[in-house]
Amino acid sequence: MSSSSSSWLTSSSCSPLSVDSSSPTSQLVAQWLRFIFLSPCPQRLLLSAIDLIFLITLLAFAAQKIYSRFSSNANSGSTITKPLLQDKDSDYKVTLWFKLPLLVTSLLALTYTVLSILAFTQSNLASWRQIEALFRLAQAITNIVIVILMVHEKKFKAPKHPLSLRFYWIANFVAAFLFATSAIIRLVSVEESSLEANLRVDDVFSFINLAVSLFLLVIAIKGSSGIDAIRISDVIESSRTWLSNDRTTSLYGNASLFSKTVWLWMNPLLNKGYTTPLKLQDVPTLPLEFRAERMSELFQEYWPKPEENSKHPVGFTLLRCFWKHIAFTGFLAVVRLAVMYIGPMLIQSFVDFTSKANPSPYEGLVLISILLVAKSIEVLSVHQFNFHSQKLGMLIRSSIITSVYKKGLRLSSTARQAHGTGQIVNHMAVDAQQLSDLMLQLHPIWLMPLQVAAALALIYTYVGLSAVAALLGTAVVFVFTLIRTKKSNSFQFRIMMSRDLRMKAINELLNNMRVIKFQAWEDYFGNKIRQFRQAEHGWIGKFLYYFAVNMAILSTAPLLVTVLTFGTATFLGIPLNAGTVFTITSVIKILQEPVRTFPQALMLISQAMVSLGRLDEFMMSKERDENAVQRDDKCESDIAVEMKDAKFSWDDEEGNEALKVEELEIRRGDHAAVVGTVGSGKSSLLASVLGEMYKISGKVRVCGTVAYVAQTSWIQNATIQENILFGLPMNQKKYKEVIRVCCLDKDLEMMEHGDQTEIGERGINLSGGQKQRVQLARAVYQDCDIYLLDDIFSAVDAQTGSFIFKSNLLQECVMGALRHKTILLVTHQVDFLHNVDSIMVSMYSIFYRLVCVFSC
Repeated sequence: MSSSSSSWLTSSSCSPLSVDSSSPTSQLVAQWLRFIFLSPCPQRLLLSAIDLIFLITLLAFAAQKIYSRFSSNANSGSTITKPLLQDKDSDYKVTLWFKLPLLVTSLLALTYTVLSILAFTQSNLASWRQIEALFRLAQAITNIVIVILMVHEKKFKAPKHPLSLRFYWIANFVAAFLFATSAIIRLVSVEESSLEANLRVDDVFSFINLAVSLFLLVIAIKGSSGIDAIRISDVIESSRTWLSNDRTTSLYGNASLFSKTVWLWMNPLLNKGYTTPLKLQDVPTLPLEFRAERMSELFQEYWPKPEENSKHPVGFTLLRCFWKHIAFTGFLAVVRLAVMYIGPMLIQSFVDFTSKANPSPYEGLVLISILLVAKSIEVLSVHQFNFHSQKLGMLIRSSIITSVYKKGLRLSSTARQAHGTGQIVNHMAVDAQQLSDLMLQLHPIWLMPLQVAAALALIYTYVGLSAVAALLGTAVVFVFTLIRTKKSNSFQFRIMMSRDLRMKAINELLNNMRVIKFQAWEDYFGNKIRQFRQAEHGWIGKFLYYFAVNMAILSTAPLLVTVLTFGTATFLGIPLNAGTVFTITSVIKILQEPVRTFPQALMLISQAMVSLGRLDEFMMSKERDENAVQRDDKCESDIAVEMKDAKFSWDDEEGNEALKVEELEIRRGDHAAVVGTVGSGKSSLLASVLGEMYKISGKVRVCGTVAYVAQTSWIQNATIQENILFGLPMNQKKYKEVIRVCCLDKDLEMMEHGDQTEIGERGINLSGGQKQRVQLARAVYQDCDIYLLDDIFSAVDAQTGSFIFKSNLLQECVMGALRHKTILLVTHQVDFLHNVDSIMVSMYSIFYRLVCVFSC
């Protein structure tokens, strides 16, 4: 572009453009349009005129409103000063679409106010400086007025922005576009030496203002003020639906990509927590794809088939289920690694830039922009990596806990003896947590060599062969750490074994505390648990000793590498300047964090490998045969329970016979009793019907659904009502009848909160008889076809037991809840036997055979 044609781009003068009158009319018009729309001074005058028109329009509307108010004082029904949302059944919600424009406009008002004050305080105001000061003042006043107008919108709950404001934002975007166009033309065609410094600064600000104006243009086109009206009646109705179904689902499931990137989906919950204390009902539930039910189904779906013959099924299944999550977190880790070294690489450029006599402002802006973008990406990738890694850990933990629980229900009798309750609790509490914690350190393990390689390559570019010293120092540290970690793996295995033994002993102690107290065995069992704790403490001490040594050595590793690098460079005569020293120091400083956390990562890896091995062993344990008992829930046969030549054992490996039933038939609706001496196999008979025992041979057939009431009460830590319902919906008539026939009505009357009374852990605040009746009521409420009752009258007094028996079991009792059900009752109280249909007597044989004799 020629100097004559570019002078109006760089000139701060507002004098008319000198043109050649002999030029064609079209060229004259084009020259005048370029001068008006692209020259700095006319651009400012144009935008100031737009501001003035907008302010005059608002002033006219304000005058009209004031006149209308004074002219309608006598009219009490005037709506001039009333909010737009007048309905008493209405409320409003301020959304992000209101808050962001208000924030942006407030920042613009503050910025232009400061700039105008600075412009007017200058001692020498030339004509251009005066125009610039007035322009900034007009912008400041306009933006202040817009802020006041938006606050007024919130007060009157206006659902849309005024047309005058929307037209102004559109015109402001056009003006900002013209400013940016001039800046681009000057950047491309005008030499830096011929351009004033203040115009360079204005050009940079023009690009920022264009982005802001574009955002306000979107708001103007959208029209909505971000103040949403809410009908209270609709909220109440939706709240009723919400309470009847479930709490609101987390917004994360339906959030946009941008919302997930900057966590905007958390704002509603944070805003509510800021205004009022959060309650459990305020915390949203998980999306369906993240719930434990879905995780359990996913784990079961990807479990290896028998023909795959997998040696590590748990790890293989987890990889199948969550490989996409693992790959995504790996991608975030790689992105972080890629931008991590941009800062150190720019140090030399910054040092060179500051060393120049006349540095270019654009070079500095480019360096700052690159650093800003790199650090922004690094921060986002780090936080997203942490969030998604923790989320992945929770998903893995959820799938492990649910799968271990379900596996525990399917274990065979021998497997249950090998895997006690304490060990199963450890699987769900410790092993699942260790696999969850591993997710944060999974990718840094394999990224560590890449990070070190990139750092060494960067060091090599600055100091050459001195990087070999850094490589040797790092290699020595890593080899030492790997050797020590291998030894600590054996310590971790010993710790887990000692912890299992301790948990098993503590669990048995707590379960049998009453017997231990009666027999005064506290000291003996206390010493046993103390021995387990001492053994576990010893292995933990050795493990932490090795870990402390590793940490000490690796904490000094960066200093060692720095000394070796600079010492070798000095010895080889490699020149070291400020940029080189700062760069290498920064690179080694970045290496300090991964080197410091490397032992912890290796420790988590070792713990996770031990946990995976333990989980593999447990999940591959033998399960009971689901086909041992032929079940038909919708059977139409007259025979409810049938056994022929059945032999059972508690040991599914050796198959030693523990129970034998030659023939047993219980008809539908019959009430049968089983009697015999203590330890004669009465409870084993019920276990064989349930399929809990290993069937050696014979036939077992059950027709209908089964409910089982154990001899030892099993009570949930919940209310009495929740214990009885056990997940079923409430049926008031049926519920009250169950309470009556199980003799719980008097007990509930004595309790302060009735059936809403919280039962402590394992029913600690209930008597033995109350716990037995609660679990009996739970079975009755299930309304099954067959009831297996194992000595349910042992913990209740004679009068209560007689009432329960007659109310539930006797067919002649009109109100009996179970009069049409098939019942197999194990009891020691012979005074109930005359009311049953059949009696079975169990007797010992030398081979622990159970012979059943029937009589009516």
